[in-house]
Amino acid sequence: MLKLRALQVRLGRAFVNYVLVLLPCLSFASSLHAEELGWAWGLSNDSIGDWHDRWQSSSVEIARLQGTAWQGRAPTRFGDLLEFRFRSDILTPERLNIVVPSDRRHAGVLSFGIHSYAERNEFEMRAGVDLTVIGHQTGLYAFQTQLHELLGFTIPNLAGVFEIEDQISIDLSGEVAMRFDFGDIDFIPFIEARLGTEDMLRVGVDFELGLGFADDLSLRTVATGQRIPYGLGAGGTGLTLTVGADTAIVNESVYLPSDLGYVLTPRHRIRGGLRYTKNNLSVFYGLSWLGEEFEAQSSGQFVGTIHVSTRF
Repeated sequence: MLKLRALQVRLGRAFVNYVLVLLPCLSFASSLHAEELGWAWGLSNDSIGDWHDRWQSSSVEIARLQGTAWQGRAPTRFGDLLEFRFRSDILTPERLNIVVPSDRRHAGVLSFGIHSYAERNEFEMRAGVDLTVIGHQTGLYAFQTQLHELLGFTIPNLAGVFEIEDQISIDLSGEVAMRFDFGDIDFIPFIEARLGTEDMLRVGVDFELGLGFADDLSLRTVATGQRIPYGLGAGGTGLTLTVGADTAIVNESVYLPSDLGYVLTPRHRIRGGLRYTKNNLSVFYGLSWLGEEFEAQSSGQFVGTIHVSTRF
């Protein structure tokens, strides 16, 4: 385990060096034949869910989409439609000021990635790679401390005592989905695989009722699984109700390492949300129930998600 983690750190540092050179080159090369299609921003936080501050505490995602003019569906070839994605996560134990050895440790997470979308034979596909930086080195522990002092929340008291150690990882992920149109309801089963900080296989389904986004592209949030459209379709004005559920088998997690005594459990998520769309702007609020991730976790939790998407 230690040798594997040391290898991941070395590979991660090498990847950082390549990314510093490669990302500007990719961005410049793709800009020669592509255009900026849109941005998506979102916040998932349990403080806008069940009003607690624990476990999957906070996640922020920002994504920029670039490609050729949108034609109502993703291109058939990977690489023609690129998504540049940034994500920050704050994972915490149930109590921020008391160490409970069986609870999960605090972890700050910063992730920088490139993803691409394609569609073939009615299958909607995504593949991506992310550079993930973990631990106190991210500065998120200090940020959370300062924010809680400002807002009068519980001050974290875990630094250097109950944190996941600093490390760097390369994450690979992919998803395949298929959309079935039943009039006003779209039925979207999917399967997703992730390797890196967490090795898992997930299967699930989503339903969309209302305005519909069959001619759009959606970003799936990592923490909650909510599907958020970029707003690339024909637009319009109306409401969309979304409902979904999935389950994942997790083989290994750097956030819940087996050598520290954590026993992983299957992860179940149930979610629902309401989205209002008017022309180029889409605003969404959803509520997700996240089941236990390890045996010692005392309960599941509700996490709220706010997303704003815009089309250019």
